[in-house]
Amino acid sequence: MSTQFVASRPRTLMVIVLYQTGIDASRTMQGLVQAVAQEDSVLQAFEVLVLDNSPEALAERSLPFAFTYHHAQRNEGVAGAYNGAMEMARKHGHEWLLLLDHDTSVTAEFLHGMARYAEQETDQRIAAIVPFLFAGDRMVSPRLWRFGGHTPLPRPAQSYKEERSMFAANSGTLMRVASLAAIGGYSPRFWLDYSDIYVFHRLHAEGYQVRIATDLTLQHEIAMLDYDGRMTPARYAIYLAAEGDFLDLYCSPAERVLHLLRLAVRVLRQRRYASPDFSKMTLVALWGRLQPWRTRPKIYPPDRAAGSVTATETHPGDAHANRH
Repeated sequence: MSTQFVASRPRTLMVIVLYQTGIDASRTMQGLVQAVAQEDSVLQAFEVLVLDNSPEALAERSLPFAFTYHHAQRNEGVAGAYNGAMEMARKHGHEWLLLLDHDTSVTAEFLHGMARYAEQETDQRIAAIVPFLFAGDRMVSPRLWRFGGHTPLPRPAQSYKEERSMFAANSGTLMRVASLAAIGGYSPRFWLDYSDIYVFHRLHAEGYQVRIATDLTLQHEIAMLDYDGRMTPARYAIYLAAEGDFLDLYCSPAERVLHLLRLAVRVLRQRRYASPDFSKMTLVALWGRLQPWRTRPKIYPPDRAAGSVTATETHPGDAHANRH
């Protein structure tokens, strides 16, 4: 079933990407529910789009606010989901995309802040507005890209424009639709890991800038920081392939040499994890990069079974919904 967005469209399309996660299990969805419970008008500045890459569509889709649910025909990763959202935003006249995945703790304060930035930002060279993301006490985004690695960006009292090569996590980023379209969107080559690094690399190459929203923070879960819990060998293989691909395609020979040293250090660090697989996989990756003749591994997103269909549905929300 296909339905249209409502006629009166906010400036920003909020897109939440789910994968094998129900609404009750998604930190992002539950954060939105709590924000609406605190203030029922908190989503007035957004159109809400839920993109589900799971093999099966959600059976339970009840939320206390209006949203559109889209079950993908095949899983093309976050890159495919965000590109699909970009095309929807262009079609329906949205200026911004607020990108979210399923494990970010969204708050009413954050939503108000992003709505304010979307309304007030007039510099067309600003391609994205990014908050500070934390995993516990560790600041994970935004980061300054240096020599094939990255370091934290400063966090002064006031927001600022960043012109240097940097990247921010997809989740929590407010992306200007026109800027994302100008670089061709997300790359299907980097369909999951390094999707954000690729996009910010391309934006920087095209002369765009990023506004660092120092007044906004979010908590975010990252599998790469939890090898004994959330990370799996299959998931890590995807990361290693994307990491090597990006370095080979977009980094200098000196950066690639420095990466060999980082891999060696990672092998030693990963030996403390419960599973020995991660250290072994990194060692294999290191050995592979030392070979004079090698091919880059490529791991593709898991496609759907043939015959599956795309379904898009608009949900008006319950009696507490304040729009539509």
